[in-house]
Amino acid sequence: MQKKLFTGILALLAWMPATAHVWDELAILARPNDKGTFTLEKYSFLQPTTYTNAVFLDFDNDENLDLLIMGQGGDWNISGDTKFVTLYRNLGADEDFRFERVPDAGFLQRRDEGFYNPVSTGDFNHDGYTDVVIMSYQNGRHIDLYLNDKGTGRFIRQEIDFEAATNGSVMFGDLNNDGWLDIEYSGYSDKTSTALKTYINQQNGSFADLTPDNLTGAFQGQSTLADINGDGTLDIISTGNGDNWVCLAPIYYNTTDGSGHLSFRHVPETESGILGVSRANPLVADFNADGRMDMIINGEPSDGSGFRNRIYYQNEEGKFTMDTSYPIVPVNQDGGINMGDWNGDGNMDIIVGGYIGTRDADAPTCYSSPLRVYENKPEKNGLKGNTFPDAPGDVSAEMQGVELVIRWEDGSDNESPASALRYNLFVRNETTGETYCLIPANRKTGKLKTGTDLQTSLSSRVKTYRIKPFGDGKYTVGVQTLDQSYAGSTFRTCTLEVSTGIASASLSGQFKTIKNGHNIEVKSPLHEQVKIYGTDGCLVAHGTTNETIVLPAHGTFLVSAGTYKEKVLF
Repeated sequence: MQKKLFTGILALLAWMPATAHVWDELAILARPNDKGTFTLEKYSFLQPTTYTNAVFLDFDNDENLDLLIMGQGGDWNISGDTKFVTLYRNLGADEDFRFERVPDAGFLQRRDEGFYNPVSTGDFNHDGYTDVVIMSYQNGRHIDLYLNDKGTGRFIRQEIDFEAATNGSVMFGDLNNDGWLDIEYSGYSDKTSTALKTYINQQNGSFADLTPDNLTGAFQGQSTLADINGDGTLDIISTGNGDNWVCLAPIYYNTTDGSGHLSFRHVPETESGILGVSRANPLVADFNADGRMDMIINGEPSDGSGFRNRIYYQNEEGKFTMDTSYPIVPVNQDGGINMGDWNGDGNMDIIVGGYIGTRDADAPTCYSSPLRVYENKPEKNGLKGNTFPDAPGDVSAEMQGVELVIRWEDGSDNESPASALRYNLFVRNETTGETYCLIPANRKTGKLKTGTDLQTSLSSRVKTYRIKPFGDGKYTVGVQTLDQSYAGSTFRTCTLEVSTGIASASLSGQFKTIKNGHNIEVKSPLHEQVKIYGTDGCLVAHGTTNETIVLPAHGTFLVSAGTYKEKVLF
């Protein structure tokens, strides 16, 4: 019955037309509509690209999903020599959630040789703003870490000496369970074609190369972080080509004991049951709600069976069995797969996009490029499906020096054991409305808004989190439980008053608010994001210092720029 989870296609979103203008750079946003399908919107203000990676994140803490696009021209309308790393701000409900390009965001305009997973997002320094790490190739290989400049729309490249790599993937994830995001990547490095590196966060803005000797990676593939065996540590599944172009998919089980020393147990393909593949994207989640992590991996093995989306179900012994019915349409190296619970039922769904490039009898024409969502509906085939976990136990928060310290007790779940549960949290300044969430989620329902970088959630072994608050005010803190399907409980919350004393008179003197009718401008020698809130705490306008911002109406507003706050009557 396992193979029937993904037999139904929810929506056929797009086919590349076999008419004029077939080959083109595209930029299409697919929005869910009230018919249970999607509406395709081709925006002229989103950068058309090929070889594209796009990730959603909330870089400015306004609870709207922003967009980061990495790609290049395709030599049709845009030169293939032109590379893009472009940031877009979501303008929110008043603008129908339109995206506006952020100028001069600070990203170097480069792209990776492959397009497996060269971008990852997360808050590596605990300042409450989402940072970015990028793998790319441009006159050499690069791993670049970018610090979010407090939601201003600027990202500052950090001078960290990573062993440069490309043609692979990079991910944030807490490998040693200290609550701080480390960096793991694999690919073709300056030293070896089979690099797999682990850089551990030193909690002071730096990273140390603490890669165990037995980790060996691959190029033309992706390594993925997930707690595969449910013991509370992030493991690694690594795909791609190794020496002599052999196709690989080893698992490295994390056996770190909390002492700070990293150690991994190598499990080869012959032991795990996973087929070695190149040019692959592995997805790891509990797809059949049995309390064990499964995998969906696309790619091409060396046995001649071609590009496939292969589903593997994990059994009680930790072995993986492949569903040989191949219920999900194949895509080749010019395509990819991703996951997310798009309909919010607690079961992880799959999205497939790209070029099929296969002549299988049961596949559409090999020249088609479908974008499809496969809805995971186990109850239609006699399976119980996944249930939502219960919220964590008591949640508390207090100020210790300049840090906000959050603590919580275990949550619970019907399918996932307590050791396999993970945790997500948010911190909200109710005075300004600014809200940071580890993984963007709806604060009221607990539903996750994204299906990427889920490995940045907190381990079951971590029950304390430290973060720097963003300004004084009344704060709400929430923590939710995530099961192995990444279904989220509601948030358990607490409140507290925060007074940091950071906003001193000397700082306030660096800002001057100028009013002109419905326009406002915050003059300052500092480049800061300006946010303007109504008396209900809702964001009504935003911009940056030294630019004109239009207000929607007259009234009383709170003007915020960095840690500067001023109440102004218009």
